[in-house]
Amino acid sequence: MITAHGGALGTGRNSRIYFENISTFKADAIEVDVHRRGGLLYLSHLPAPFSYKKKITLAEAFAFARKNNVKINCDLKGRGLVADVIKLAKEMAVADLLIFTGSVRLSDSKELTEGEAWVNRIKGLCYTAKNVPKIKKVLEDTKNPHFAGLNVNKIYATDSFLAACKEHGVKLSIFTVDSYKELKRLVPMEPANITTNYPVVASTIRFETRNAEKESK
Repeated sequence: MITAHGGALGTGRNSRIYFENISTFKADAIEVDVHRRGGLLYLSHLPAPFSYKKKITLAEAFAFARKNNVKINCDLKGRGLVADVIKLAKEMAVADLLIFTGSVRLSDSKELTEGEAWVNRIKGLCYTAKNVPKIKKVLEDTKNPHFAGLNVNKIYATDSFLAACKEHGVKLSIFTVDSYKELKRLVPMEPANITTNYPVVASTIRFETRNAEKESK
């Protein structure tokens, strides 16, 4: 999966222009930053205590995702948002498109009944190859299939870490990969997801890689 990072291709993070250009991204998913004030779920990278009512709402973002049939990665910018996001997603019939990253935690397991969650942090475990078996056990111990795997910064996406994750069956989502060199390295390794500001480039590399594999068989 390729996710268009919020503001991809210079469209502006959480902006209306970003959503209006979804079809040009050639991505499988889009990303939004989710805050809550009162009963309103709105989009903003930083809290907007005074102007939050002027922000694009999560409901509007869900409508764009449904219209374009792309998954929507809700990068939660606060704790305790999982249940409210799922409630809204069900009301708008987009629960099947739902992804969680950011402040979603293993302790949210009871509320996590829809979508897939990619955990940014596991307490006490650094993202190194030798820790992958322990990471796998922690994820399995939740007994919640909605925990899909890890969401890691590109700095942790070393060849050895990716190889260990593949060996032990730990799925990876990697953010935010913008250099062409890194996309050329990572896309053919087929992690579960790559988030990038250049989704068209990533999609092209994926297409070329798969074509080359077909021709070699």
